[in-house]
Amino acid sequence: MSIFLFILLGLLVYIAALVVLTRATARLRYYRFDEAGFLGMAALDIVAGILLFSAVATPLVLLTGNNVEIIEGHVLALLLLLGVVLVAGVMAWRSLGWTPSSQTLSRLLGGLYCLLLAVAALVCMVLIFLPGR
Repeated sequence: MSIFLFILLGLLVYIAALVVLTRATARLRYYRFDEAGFLGMAALDIVAGILLFSAVATPLVLLTGNNVEIIEGHVLALLLLLGVVLVAGVMAWRSLGWTPSSQTLSRLLGGLYCLLLAVAALVCMVLIFLPGR
């Protein structure tokens, strides 16, 4: 029963981190890169990325019993990583697109961060199913 609660807590953290990532990245574009608001929003983005990947690691760590549990953990982690790729890709697309009221360098930095987050999730998707793990 406690495994179920930990995985449920991981899913709640995952949803909260996705919301924080989308809101912080959207607000990041309107600050100059040398303002304190930019630093705060960038810190929120980094914390959201850490929480996203910790929520992905939760089923991989907890579901390590028989073969069925291992496959369930891998599939759940794959679906969570797919969500990270989709949300980070959309945020990168929005950030790298031109908007008249946004700061150019802040927009590019936010888009680059989201793009790197999506690439890291793609790499993790490949690493999950490699043998020897």
